[in-house]
Amino acid sequence: MKKSSLSVQSVMFTLVFGISLACAPICLAQNPSDTPAAKAPTATPTTTPTAAPAATPTTAPDMDSAEPQDQMAPPPNAPMNVPPEFKAPAPSTTWSADEKSALAVAQATAIVKSFPARYSAIPALEETMIIRSPQFQGQDQKVQLLATKSGDAKVIMPGITLTRLNDQVYVEMDGRPKYAQIKQAGTAVKALGEVMGGKLPLPTLILLGGDSADVAAAMTLGQNPDMFPSGFRAGVDGKPDQILMIDPQGTEVVAFIDPKTGLLASIDMSLTNPQFPPGLRLPMSVTFERKVYDAGLPTPIAFDPAGRKMTDTLDSLDQPFDVGDAAPDFILQTLDGGKITLADLKGKVVVLDFWATWCKPCMMALPLLDTFAKWANESGKPIAVYGVNVMEKVDKQVPNSREKLVGDFWKGKAFSFPTLIDFDEQVGKDYKLTGIPFTVVITPNGKIAAIHMGFDEKSVENLKKDVEAALATKG
Repeated sequence: MKKSSLSVQSVMFTLVFGISLACAPICLAQNPSDTPAAKAPTATPTTTPTAAPAATPTTAPDMDSAEPQDQMAPPPNAPMNVPPEFKAPAPSTTWSADEKSALAVAQATAIVKSFPARYSAIPALEETMIIRSPQFQGQDQKVQLLATKSGDAKVIMPGITLTRLNDQVYVEMDGRPKYAQIKQAGTAVKALGEVMGGKLPLPTLILLGGDSADVAAAMTLGQNPDMFPSGFRAGVDGKPDQILMIDPQGTEVVAFIDPKTGLLASIDMSLTNPQFPPGLRLPMSVTFERKVYDAGLPTPIAFDPAGRKMTDTLDSLDQPFDVGDAAPDFILQTLDGGKITLADLKGKVVVLDFWATWCKPCMMALPLLDTFAKWANESGKPIAVYGVNVMEKVDKQVPNSREKLVGDFWKGKAFSFPTLIDFDEQVGKDYKLTGIPFTVVITPNGKIAAIHMGFDEKSVENLKKDVEAALATKG
């Protein structure tokens, strides 16, 4: 059984932590400011920086203000104007020789080794993790965690809620009238990680798993397992002790230890790798606000399906509609100013591909769609293929700016099928877009036949099968 979907995982990482998944074949909807702050690369400790950081929303995506997340990357070795906040020196430069001595390293190592036992002994906790970074443009990112020693847990983050009860994992996505229920044994962090397709970037949940091999990864939100203790600084007057950790690529972490509990109070990260421009470091801080309970949680962890439809795969959850649902009607403008509605196309299989000029995966997908459109036209079968331009960021003060941008682009590509423009982004809302490219196949009687999210190199053959099945649909 395929348990993980790229779109679900991309949404989780990007909305929460602003991590730019540069190789992901889907562009996510964003909620940026009209006047964004100075931009600098966004990356995990082991990725290549892109041209601009992801501006992460604190609510579900708003199609009215959607903007590209996946900007075109600069040419190799191109000069980059790095803002001052991304040029801070490595934390270790402020640590004394004594604080980085062999004795200090031994002290730090002992504390790090104690984390699994300390965390796994916690009966129950409630925690809010607050993430701050200049790349978030002043908006803190928050994740709530409820967990018990028995392995039950609930993770609430922007766009997604994960609940682990006994050996069942429940996944909810904002705006979806259904949920996924997947059986998965093991600790909460391992069960949720297996379902979501990778280690979750949640330090406390990782440490609650009690595995000493995961401690280093926990210090970098689950991303980097190669951190090693490199220094110890004792707290003064009740202030937290500090542990310095460094990885071979130069990423550094300072972990602050609560003197009362021995648990992590906060983490300051300074992320870099050899592919960053000289002197560039990506700062990020994580603060933990938690309550630890000696018995159970005041309100036990629970999951309420609330009349929603259940699915056993994330792929099905990720799709906003099920096969057989009525396709939302639409009125969309053509490049020459005409109008097309779904009702106009009754009796034909309709293929809609939602795209934008800034979306690199869309640029990969459109030529394949053109190949399919040529096949559809040559087949003589009642098949209508349309592009639908969405999420385009243009200067609304300039008359006809979007028509010109889209029209010039489309004419330059000389595709064999037409494109429509979703000027008010209403159709994108109706089709519940969370990312593009997004392709939907609609039967001749207006029902959803298939949905494809993201770029797929096999899209031509897949669409041929979809439309053949849709043509055979009766009623």
